Amino acid sequence: MKTQILILLLFALTAVSCTALSSPEPAPTRNPQQHLIFHNGVILTMDTANPQAKAIEITGEKITAVGTTDDILPLARAETTVVDLHGRTLMPGFVDTHTHLFNDAEQDFDMSLAEVQQLALQNGITTIGDMYIDERFLREIEDFAPALRIRTSLYLVMTDNCGEVLGDWYSEHPVTRHPGEMLRVGGVKIFTDGGTCERPALSYELRPGEGLGDLFHTPESLSEMVLAAQTAGYQVAIHAIGDRAVEQAQNAIAYALDGQPNSFRHRIDHNSIIRPELLPRYGEIGIIPVVFGLYPSCNPFGPPPPPAYQAWEWPTRALLDANPGLPVAWHGDDPFFGRIRPLDDLYSLITRADVDAEGNICPAPDWHQAHTITAAEALPMMTINAAYALFRDEEVGSIAVGKYADLIVLPDNPLTVAPEALVAMDVMLTMVGGRVEFCALGAEAVCP
Repeated sequence: MKTQILILLLFALTAVSCTALSSPEPAPTRNPQQHLIFHNGVILTMDTANPQAKAIEITGEKITAVGTTDDILPLARAETTVVDLHGRTLMPGFVDTHTHLFNDAEQDFDMSLAEVQQLALQNGITTIGDMYIDERFLREIEDFAPALRIRTSLYLVMTDNCGEVLGDWYSEHPVTRHPGEMLRVGGVKIFTDGGTCERPALSYELRPGEGLGDLFHTPESLSEMVLAAQTAGYQVAIHAIGDRAVEQAQNAIAYALDGQPNSFRHRIDHNSIIRPELLPRYGEIGIIPVVFGLYPSCNPFGPPPPPAYQAWEWPTRALLDANPGLPVAWHGDDPFFGRIRPLDDLYSLITRADVDAEGNICPAPDWHQAHTITAAEALPMMTINAAYALFRDEEVGSIAVGKYADLIVLPDNPLTVAPEALVAMDVMLTMVGGRVEFCALGAEAVCP
């Protein structure tokens, strides 16, 4: 029997416990005439030119002004809905670049598409990349499209999770880039090493005698797969957990780009084990790294790395330091960690502690403390950088004039609260395209 490690272990160890939610009606048409003002708050814009504001104006689906309360309140008209935030925090909705919310809704959440969508909205997720779309599920999500209330980019599988090549079926479904669309084909996905099937490809043995793990493709075949997808106009998202898989994925993308800028925004997802010499290659090639938020301290994927290799595992701090200016992005990869809560992922990024399915905190191992980052570094990874990884950064991911009003309201400022407060914090309001999609009980005052 093959040894199951990493993500596969989590299926057995992690329970998803969700209260059933009522199925929503198809999303109604947005009101192009609505006029909203939020003021007297902390506006975290994720815009480096204007990082914080006090008020915003929304007209129809889009943000039309950002500034101080004195700037924005005079824009009110007779029909304007004015919301006083009373110091609460408004920020862009979370953008999860790599999730299985929809394709695993029934199997792993025991929920309908409508129910799991509502669960995501109540936790502040407004945009996702669904990362395992085969021919069967593509038809299912297309049927669900009229009820979509989360902006969804689909990644069509070129291989299954065991690395078996599935042919060129994806070529019948070209990429779309229409501004504001709720459902689009974003790119294709390739698995390079184990995780849910076989074992990650490492340069060291986790256990004596187990070997170095499994690469699914030769360097030549992977390079040709990436080039074929690129030639057909697709962004490629490559699953790579072990450092040998990361290296092979970097080489394949470099081969396809052939020295040109990464205008396709090819990605490597997971990047769980990175050898130090591979860290700066992301920026040198222009590859977008997409990394986990939660570190599995509660239910470890397997034994810890040998001491000589502990700096290689989940090295988010070193990845950022080695690639200044590169849009490193976050992913939740739900349902593999049990709770669909980006705020837990934010907490884990800045502490490396984990949060289990019941909300209990599991401290990070001592050796992992060096991999923490700051909240100011983590929030862009979960918003504007993640939007960039999905080709959505011109539409969402920051609070700026001309962007869609995809936003959330929190009771406090995640940049200034104690990290442990993030675990207890809940989203008060989630808005997509200027329409309230979730309003927490008791938060009606902030829900226009």
